[in-house]
Amino acid sequence: MTIQTEDITVFLAVVRDGSFGRAAGSLLVSQPAVSERVARLERETGAVLFHRSSRGAVLTPAGEAFLPYARRTVDLLDDAVTTVRALDEAPRLRVAVHTTFAHRVVPLVLRSLGTARRSVKVRDAHSDSIITMLIDGACDIGFVVPGARPRPLRFVALPADPMVAVVAPTHPLAGRHVTYGDLAGHRLAFTRFGDGAEEFVGRLGRAGVPEWTWTECSDAVTALHLAARHEHVALVTKSLSEVHSLSGGVEVLGLRPALQWSLPLTFACRLGDEDDPVIAAVRTAAEQLGRARPQKG
Repeated sequence: MTIQTEDITVFLAVVRDGSFGRAAGSLLVSQPAVSERVARLERETGAVLFHRSSRGAVLTPAGEAFLPYARRTVDLLDDAVTTVRALDEAPRLRVAVHTTFAHRVVPLVLRSLGTARRSVKVRDAHSDSIITMLIDGACDIGFVVPGARPRPLRFVALPADPMVAVVAPTHPLAGRHVTYGDLAGHRLAFTRFGDGAEEFVGRLGRAGVPEWTWTECSDAVTALHLAARHEHVALVTKSLSEVHSLSGGVEVLGLRPALQWSLPLTFACRLGDEDDPVIAAVRTAAEQLGRARPQKG
């Protein structure tokens, strides 16, 4: 099999733009050139990757299966080029973490550097992608939610981050102690994940809070923004609320009964990379933080 980098670039452009014509425009090539690249890729993979129609191009099941590998290939090539170009520069530390947790772990990483001469590159990704990136060598350290623990990786649990309810200071519920029933009639925003998330959702239902008022976000930062700027009640981690409470953007609600909900987090790196003093320093900082207070959930 001989798949060329340009084949994958064109494939991703069609996915991004939703049609062969728009992909051709963004790549500054002809539409027949795009069609030929995709057809070549389909011959090499032995599968039809797109459903074509007058309205555009939509991935087939085979295309959906191929997509994450295409993205990983491009990321690895980008990292390879960057690594080679940076040989005469300060070595990099590539950190992968989801946006929800970045505010918490990036300062931890930077403190761990001390006087080490490293440039830091932070990449946003979900936990399953971070595990793959670590195994592939596309990142040096990652912070993931607990789950499968592949043998080539080392994991260190951090303290679970408790969830709190926050609103803008101008919200009608601000400054009050409220029950779950008081949330009815107000828009809610939260990430439905973590120890206690389903219990929280169950309490909303039992209190008569209609599901149409919920906005389930992919990250806590979006939920926080909805609270600070769009009159939502947001459920976010305590550490994130503390960052934004300092600027007066949000304040914590006294919700009763108290939330029994937290978000766990784990440091991860490849076993063979622990000889790197910077990675070892971050691991040690994670271990110290994990011993500082008990894990929840």
